[in-house]
Amino acid sequence: MVIIDALTHVSTEPDDAVGWGPSFLAEDLLAQMDADRKVLGQPARIDKAVVFPALGVTLPTSTLSFDEQHRYTVASVAKHPDRLIGGIVMHPRLWNDDVAATVGKMVREQGFRMLYLNPSLHKFWLPIKTPSEGAGSRRLLDPIFEAARHLRIPVLIHTGEQPYALPATVDFVAGAFPDVPIIIAHLGTQGELFTIEALLVAERHDNVYLETSWAMPHMIIEAAHTVGADRLIFGSNCPPLEPTQQIMNVEEALVFDPPIGMGAPADDVRKVLGGNLARLLGL
Repeated sequence: MVIIDALTHVSTEPDDAVGWGPSFLAEDLLAQMDADRKVLGQPARIDKAVVFPALGVTLPTSTLSFDEQHRYTVASVAKHPDRLIGGIVMHPRLWNDDVAATVGKMVREQGFRMLYLNPSLHKFWLPIKTPSEGAGSRRLLDPIFEAARHLRIPVLIHTGEQPYALPATVDFVAGAFPDVPIIIAHLGTQGELFTIEALLVAERHDNVYLETSWAMPHMIIEAAHTVGADRLIFGSNCPPLEPTQQIMNVEEALVFDPPIGMGAPADDVRKVLGGNLARLLGL
């Protein structure tokens, strides 16, 4: 079984200013990935992880440039290309022609395969206007989704709390960019419980996937019943969460017999823990 974690962070900063500190190096992440664990009764490591900068270095108050925010992540992916896949945290207000060129280089040459938008952290609403109206968030974010389409990479969107990160708002961009894979992070659960919204959006749009970090097993069961195992993506959100526990939530939901789990076949577990993301990332 190949396990791929869709959502991790690394940082050299002693405090990332989002309350997660202290620093969490690539080697710390690899130690978590290689921790002793069993999946489907067999010893299993996390083979690969998509790694993003710590969110604190991307805050709106940060004085760091886009390149500086991603410097350690770029170095970590270059040092461990067999284990780490680069992820880009995109503060939309930093987007310009130079950043677009850098993102293209990161994807084509440096092993980066995913964009990450965090509406809560960067204080924006996902677009609710049509392109012809040409204002607000649509004008701010359309170039980012168009770049993802051109580069053939998915966009992961943080969800889970008011007012900016309501999963329902993903409906608008999913419909506007049906050829861009969009991953709803945390199954709508991180800060508050919006799982039902996330499921409704995913049910309406075939290009929407659901990431599992922070979600409890019963939520993962509902997601599997709603959209099927083919559109569930394992992520640990390490740090602050611990990967083995997040894997256990997926395994409990899918493998255990009812009424605890849903008694899904082992192949579904393999899809959720790695196969689906491998397909999305072109691995």
